[in-house]
Amino acid sequence: MAVLARAPGRPISLRMNIFLTGGSGTIGRAVLTRLIERGHKVTALARSQASAALLQDAGAQPLRGDIGDTATWCATALAGDALIHLANSFDSDAKAAEEALATILERTLPGRGSPFRFVYTGGIWLYPDAPPAPLRESVPFSPIPAFDHVAETIGRLERIDALSLAVVHPALVCAPGAGPLEAMAEAARTGQPFVTRAGSGTLWPLVEAGDLADLYVRAVESQEQLAVFGCGVEAVAVGPLAALVGRRLGTTLSLEREPAPTDLPPDLDISAGYALSQRVSGETARQRLGWQPRFTDAESLVRALISASD
Repeated sequence: MAVLARAPGRPISLRMNIFLTGGSGTIGRAVLTRLIERGHKVTALARSQASAALLQDAGAQPLRGDIGDTATWCATALAGDALIHLANSFDSDAKAAEEALATILERTLPGRGSPFRFVYTGGIWLYPDAPPAPLRESVPFSPIPAFDHVAETIGRLERIDALSLAVVHPALVCAPGAGPLEAMAEAARTGQPFVTRAGSGTLWPLVEAGDLADLYVRAVESQEQLAVFGCGVEAVAVGPLAALVGRRLGTTLSLEREPAPTDLPPDLDISAGYALSQRVSGETARQRLGWQPRFTDAESLVRALISASD
């Protein structure tokens, strides 16, 4: 690994060979951009030729493969310095894929000379409805059923001595053209109500994708064993958030509460997380990693991501 120059406001770090899964997704694209900016060499898993081309254009070395076929890409990942794991399908194959990854790490890493840096993605939906005080990372998991396998995987990873583990728990991720703000804006543009599992008073913690990407890069460059919430906006009620989006677009956006599906197994019902009312603190990430999210209130986030001319 080569020494990098000091970036403004950032400590000196080492240039690493980093393997990235989920690099073509909303979070992954932002993480990849920042890794390249920091001088790291990135190999990124690509499911399709189109994804491979996008990743290559962004500065990564693409590796064709499927996240569920763990053996085809994990050897390449472990040959480097670190793995950032952003990909989780949350479909019927997701549990098996995460179990396979944990098993390979358990079997492979004990013979490694130095700890392997692994940044794993958890999520706020591993945690229960929040009381008035913000959730902290030490609160015991109480996941929605679709996140059960994530909680199980984290437990296995924490027991691997040869693993230098950081777990990032993202809030609801907002980006141009993606995330809950964009879903609200699309409903407002078409004159439709915003359909959600949440109620008007349900609290949503939010984070902007670029802010979250900066946290992932700080996490992989750190050698600390830690778990952190990636949350910029501690909490905003869904009703007032919809009103902000509507005003930004010069219209009124109403809410329509969606019932839980009766034809979907609970372990595949990922949207159940939107019904959780949570207040989440990003203080640990600020204190331990020096993270400073740019967007810490809903109004500035809406102004940044939703164009008034839409």
